[in-house]
Amino acid sequence: MPPELTADALVQLVHRFYPSGTRNDVPRYKESEEGQRLTEVVLANEKPTQAWKDFIQRLRGEFPDCSPWDTTIPRHDPCYGVRVSQPGFVTGDPRCEEVVCLLSQIAPVYALYVSLTVNKGPGLPREGWLRFPPFPPEFQERETRLASLIESTFGFTRLSNEVLFTPVPDLVPRTAHYGPGEAQLIDLLFTWHRW
Repeated sequence: MPPELTADALVQLVHRFYPSGTRNDVPRYKESEEGQRLTEVVLANEKPTQAWKDFIQRLRGEFPDCSPWDTTIPRHDPCYGVRVSQPGFVTGDPRCEEVVCLLSQIAPVYALYVSLTVNKGPGLPREGWLRFPPFPPEFQERETRLASLIESTFGFTRLSNEVLFTPVPDLVPRTAHYGPGEAQLIDLLFTWHRW
């Protein structure tokens, strides 16, 4: 991993975009120099870049038997996201198994995880789980292919679990209902909203 992408370096980097010791529900959060910098990044990426659009098209070609779903939420968090279903998934199936890709908009890094969601029926809560590497065997081929595609398209570096889950206790993600002491690098580089 390049020295500028170590956990310590990334913690320093996110401090340039999130105000220290400030909850996100107070005006000072967005008005701070860090908050303004983060807003600039999020607004600059409000519309998908051509590289991102091309990447989504490549996913459709590389995984014709899967359903890629661009889950990027403009003006929300500083990341692009896409979910790639297991082969044969049809919209409306009660069981959805996906590899999820997150690409940061503030550092040349990405993360992958597996998501399983089971819809038990109308009015019933969904069940599911998330898995970070190592992935279950049935997801490993897609994991390898997705990682290769991300790296060849964007030149980004994949972060290890150790780096992703590094605590950053004095910062709060832009849109999370977190207080100081809860954030990790994954929340700040990408999004706290993982499902």
